[in-house]
Amino acid sequence: MSGAELTEIREEIKKVTREILRLAAKRRELSLKIGDIKSRQGMDVLDRRVEAELFNDALKFSEEHGLDKDFTSRLISLIISESARIQVERAWKTERIGLREIFYMALELEKSGKKITRLEIGEPDFTASLDVVEEACKALREGRSRYLSSYGIFELRKAIAERLNNLYRVDFKPENILVTSGGVMAIYIAIQVLSRIGDEVLVPEPAWPLYREIAEHLGRRYVPLKTDLEDKWTVKPGRLSMNTTPASRLLILNYPNNPTGRTLSLSELRNLVEEARESGLTIISDEVYSHYYFHDRYAPSIVQVLDEGYVLVGSFSKTWGMTGYRMGYLVGDKIFIERAAKILGLIMTCIPEFIQRAALKALSDDENVVKNVEEIKKRVRYMYSKLQKNNLIDVYPSDGTFYLFPKIKISGFNSSEFALKLLKEYGVAVAPGSGFGEYPQHIRLSAVKPIYEIDEGIEKLNQAIKHSVQL
Repeated sequence: MSGAELTEIREEIKKVTREILRLAAKRRELSLKIGDIKSRQGMDVLDRRVEAELFNDALKFSEEHGLDKDFTSRLISLIISESARIQVERAWKTERIGLREIFYMALELEKSGKKITRLEIGEPDFTASLDVVEEACKALREGRSRYLSSYGIFELRKAIAERLNNLYRVDFKPENILVTSGGVMAIYIAIQVLSRIGDEVLVPEPAWPLYREIAEHLGRRYVPLKTDLEDKWTVKPGRLSMNTTPASRLLILNYPNNPTGRTLSLSELRNLVEEARESGLTIISDEVYSHYYFHDRYAPSIVQVLDEGYVLVGSFSKTWGMTGYRMGYLVGDKIFIERAAKILGLIMTCIPEFIQRAALKALSDDENVVKNVEEIKKRVRYMYSKLQKNNLIDVYPSDGTFYLFPKIKISGFNSSEFALKLLKEYGVAVAPGSGFGEYPQHIRLSAVKPIYEIDEGIEKLNQAIKHSVQL
């Protein structure tokens, strides 16, 4: 091929690329018109039935033109994701305040000298035991602060595997464990390893906000599966398969759930997982609250219903009060762990050994775990009993975690506006429900404070609700 021919073809490619972009701009205009119609008619932005029809049409067209099916699926997913984004931005006419905004405002108010009752953040008021603290100090004195394997120290990986084996009667090996810098990094790495740009990540909502933020940051499409208090926060049978498309790759489960406290029974978990696997989904099971289960020693786990096709996320933050230590872990097959370790190595080389030694010590501290779980259970139950006395509040009783996710039964209630007012005028910090999905009538309450503070916070919450009704 001559240089002139090559130049001619490249010019043709440039023209085709411009045509693609011109059509993309035209599609954006059409999407905005659809968004306006949906907004006027009170319709949801997300319509998976229409999206599935578009996917099928595109796949048929691509097959006729010799295009790769996987490439087409991811490309269509990106196009649809962009349409949904601009429609959502058009629909959200009021500013949404999330957990982090409330958290930072509360900190600033406290610094200014104002007394704030903190019911917004999921950080326990207990910390690691003195034995754990001393183990970290001892490791530092011994010089355990040098470069390590990205996988984590063998002793800790072995101890995590043995703990899971004892709890669930499985057979994990150290090679199935990767030590991470907290649960956030574990989720981030799992999504990055198990999916590609344009793939869909399905998540039952309400959900921890970082699932969406991480997925979208990595160029994946976040697809919510909405559940409701009236249905006890249950993903109804068939709902999952109805919302999958050829671009669907992952399902993130979080039980016991943040923010609702809902936990699936073993049979419910098995049924949901079977439906996910039939749809070809790999599961990321976030089980950081597994020990904060109020009906048994630990909550049902993904490892009890699947032998493969999943990754488990764990953390030391909640169970042992080690939030600032940033200690988490991933559990998966050997190939997944190898790929995940490479990514961790690129991000931070390794987790500091002295912190890993502290985590290893914590694993032998079951006595404090039991004590902490019982204390949180008592607080959650007390908070629930207080909320139940208000006929303008409806709330699921919570099977576990630190949280309750009450619905405020006031017409036009806006959780973002209410949370701001509650913080500034009443000195109580709560997390707006709109940060966990389309739940503007809900707020999340965290029961990690002493009973007297919970009592004070709920009393002020009731006053603010009463005042909202009178306006």
